[in-house]
Amino acid sequence: MGCKNDIDINAPYKDIAIVYGFLDQNDPIQYIRIQKLYQNASTTSTSQGAQYADSLYFDSLNVKITNITKNLVYKCYRVDTFPKDSGFFTSDRNTFYAVSIPKNNAANDKYELDIFYPKKNVHFYSQTYLVKDASIPIRKILIKLEPSNHTFTYKFTPSGSAALYDLTARFTYKEMSVSDTNIYVIKNVDYPIAKSMAYVADRETTLSVRSTNYVSYLKSQIPIDFTKIRTIIGISYIAYGGSAEFETLLDLSKPNLSIVQKNPLYSNITNGIGIFSSRNFVQQEQVLDPYTITLLSSELPNFTK
Repeated sequence: MGCKNDIDINAPYKDIAIVYGFLDQNDPIQYIRIQKLYQNASTTSTSQGAQYADSLYFDSLNVKITNITKNLVYKCYRVDTFPKDSGFFTSDRNTFYAVSIPKNNAANDKYELDIFYPKKNVHFYSQTYLVKDASIPIRKILIKLEPSNHTFTYKFTPSGSAALYDLTARFTYKEMSVSDTNIYVIKNVDYPIAKSMAYVADRETTLSVRSTNYVSYLKSQIPIDFTKIRTIIGISYIAYGGSAEFETLLDLSKPNLSIVQKNPLYSNITNGIGIFSSRNFVQQEQVLDPYTITLLSSELPNFTK
């Protein structure tokens, strides 16, 4: 008697939520993406099933975010107004769930996302601590090309609720048309000072930036264009703070150099897959020393004071 080699590639369907959401208290509205794990029916091809929005989204959800430290509940509302680029899956619908939460730097509050699917009486949920604001003082920036080892400083105090930081010095300028200076755009050049670095919580930290490196980087990012006139607006310091869950996600996403190449899939969604976490964006304008303005205006292409 021969062996049966048939394989049923479509296992019994189970509703599994795919969640992607990062709370940032400095955003006026928080957006949570919630979809469902895609699996086409055995009578439908993968490409056919991908054209139906109900293959990607739940037909009804009750979504809320709770500050469980203070027992405050914020109901999320459905948003379908964001356009979706065309691709393999249908672009007829692009659903997010939105909510506003109050800003609060006074305490280390914990938040819970609760997604309830009434049709199957199932909850998908997760928890995270809210990342609070880092503190960036206003300082005067002096940039000099001589001596060649001259540096200027970036100072900030990290929040205790952040596990890691990206730090950036943002150069902002106005670019005008030579033929009509009323036609202009505002542009930015972001210089990375630190990437995914951990710092001691609530302790002021000072990092040094070599002036020659910074000016060279700006030159490499701003092209020569004699049809444009440019003027300096300023330099601001930016701190992006990430939560402990975000740190774990980054660690597991790094290239795996071991014999077993497969990385484990990270998820902190109960009954689902994905990530619900917190991040924080703080930007503080700095003061430019007059010498810095003169130097950058002369060194950078098509700039004028």
